[in-house]
Amino acid sequence: MRRTIPVVVALLAALALTLTACGGGSGGNATGSGGSETGAVTEGGILRVGSINYIDSFNPFHFIESQSYNAFIMLYPQLVQYDFENGEYVIVGDLADSWDTSADGKDWTFHLKSGTKWSDGQPLTAEDVAWTANTTAKYASGPTAVMAPALAHLKSAEATDPTTVVLHYKTPVGNVLAQLEQFFIVPEHVWGKFDTGDGKGLKTYAPENDLSSMVTGGAFTLKQYEKKGTTVFIPDPNYWGEKAHVQAVALTYYTNSDSMIADMKSGQVDWVDQVPFNAVDVLKKDSNIVVQQIPGAETTNITWNSNPYKDENRELLDPQVKKALSMCVDRDKLIEVVFNGYADKVESLPGKISLYENKDLGPLEHDCAAGNAMLDDLGYKRGPDGTRIAPATTGKYAQPAHKMQYEIMQPTSLDFNGPRAFDIVKEGFAEAGVDVTLKIGGDSTAAYEIETTDHCDPKTNSGYTGWDIAMWDWVGYIDPDFMLSVVTKGQWCSWSDTGWDNPDYDALYEKQGTTVDEDERAAIVQQMEQMIYDNWVYTQLVEEQYIDAHTTAWDGMDPHLNAYAKMYWTRPHKVG
Repeated sequence: MRRTIPVVVALLAALALTLTACGGGSGGNATGSGGSETGAVTEGGILRVGSINYIDSFNPFHFIESQSYNAFIMLYPQLVQYDFENGEYVIVGDLADSWDTSADGKDWTFHLKSGTKWSDGQPLTAEDVAWTANTTAKYASGPTAVMAPALAHLKSAEATDPTTVVLHYKTPVGNVLAQLEQFFIVPEHVWGKFDTGDGKGLKTYAPENDLSSMVTGGAFTLKQYEKKGTTVFIPDPNYWGEKAHVQAVALTYYTNSDSMIADMKSGQVDWVDQVPFNAVDVLKKDSNIVVQQIPGAETTNITWNSNPYKDENRELLDPQVKKALSMCVDRDKLIEVVFNGYADKVESLPGKISLYENKDLGPLEHDCAAGNAMLDDLGYKRGPDGTRIAPATTGKYAQPAHKMQYEIMQPTSLDFNGPRAFDIVKEGFAEAGVDVTLKIGGDSTAAYEIETTDHCDPKTNSGYTGWDIAMWDWVGYIDPDFMLSVVTKGQWCSWSDTGWDNPDYDALYEKQGTTVDEDERAAIVQQMEQMIYDNWVYTQLVEEQYIDAHTTAWDGMDPHLNAYAKMYWTRPHKVG
């Protein structure tokens, strides 16, 4: 997902989680407090949350921003979710009370809570779970591709009675529970009418356009929605899990982070879910504000258009060219200037927080002299003005000799100072004899449309043209499957932002998903990370630290649970 979802995971905890997923087990409502819980709980009140991340959609088949993902968790049922207990992430139930697996590992049976209802009062049953799963699998290569990785290798889902659903897999899958945490259940009686035979209506449906007919089934329902304003969530009395302590959560999107911090200091905001890096030190000095800091999951990167069918500037498909330019980028300066020291260097796409991180990648050294020597050896000579020249090419993708001048596209919805980060990259590239200019691509939705183009179609290898380089971010996950999926051909026109098409990599992706033995899967995953690195599909820059803040009038906030559990919003409370 794009934007920030914080994660802190010790390797031991991650390994334990994987073993649970492989062997089945039982679930239930979360019992851990999660937050600091320093004061007596006072029920009620409106929790006012300030954010620099916005909700772009309430459709789990069509979204980009992880603030939307957080909203899905609050509004829709999941079979399972994460909790954070005793310093470890653990899988606990949501709609599912417990689960077990067949002897061959192909069938997973989930026992659901009874008497559950959707927000409109209609029964919420195993039929809704089965319909959502089967429909997602049916259109996995098209309209439902965004959520399809959560159900990878699913053959079918079957509701054997109102409170029992069986997921039948084609083969044993080693990370079923971790994947299902990303599976959101929608009401068949509402969403079924948007499937008219090709599934396209499932992707275009926008529940936020008519809140009066929007049906949810989570801890909250939606009272008000403003994409670039304030969205209000209220507790759903039908919810079966931990009840919220608040009367409402009012999430306000700020386009100006300075205004958000000023509102917090003046008492108009209770909780900032991600503190801008230049404001951390200021808030730490305020005795009325509690700052919480944990390792993060968001990695920033240079995104290279890696579409092998692109017809211009194909010199940027050469991993050696991309590596040489990357060696001229001063990541230490990025960390100091853009992130105020609250970031670390990173090499892998899944990031340091991910299970099976390949620690043998790189490291990428800041050595522009060596980068220039590589470009010299590759034949990219400097012109009279110092800008390198890409030689003329022949054949299907013939292009005349041209200066190595490119645009770097950025969305406006970054959670860091994108233009300043661009300046540092520009300085490095200029030292290598390559000239770049900044192209603002609008918000995340608009920027992604620029990357994929409006004629994107994996069947005809179309899309991913008209741009060369982007600067953006990715949010990793405890299990690496999601981040590994975003560079597969199966995610063209969905999650893929590079257009990379590597059949050998795709085959390994399929293999890791069906490898139950932990050591064998780890070896495959690390091989895939090496392939991404060696091909310079991305140049990984930094991994941000995750920092939130709340006033001392509130407690129970646990940043570990952001976009991982409904308890992230049900546990906060006023301090009595």
